[in-house]
Amino acid sequence: MGYAFCMFRQYVNDNILTDIRTLYIDDLCVDENVRGQNIGRQLYEEVLKYARQAGCYNVTLNVWTCNESAMRFYEKCGLKPQKIGMEVIL
Repeated sequence: MGYAFCMFRQYVNDNILTDIRTLYIDDLCVDENVRGQNIGRQLYEEVLKYARQAGCYNVTLNVWTCNESAMRFYEKCGLKPQKIGMEVIL
């Protein structure tokens, strides 16, 4: 019905980035046919549980600003924007 692919990120001895352990959600997806049944929320809660057990400081992810439903979902889960990437198409 769904999945969450995650990876640990940590920048040790970096001159700029803080040495914290982060669990990065690379992809969290729920089958279209079962969306709205709290499966995404359950997956996300399991990711948080795993991150806490692994001693992570935070959980991060990227989401396209044009994906309004995903943005609303993550905001309902309590995530807040951390940074904004910008581009110009050439």
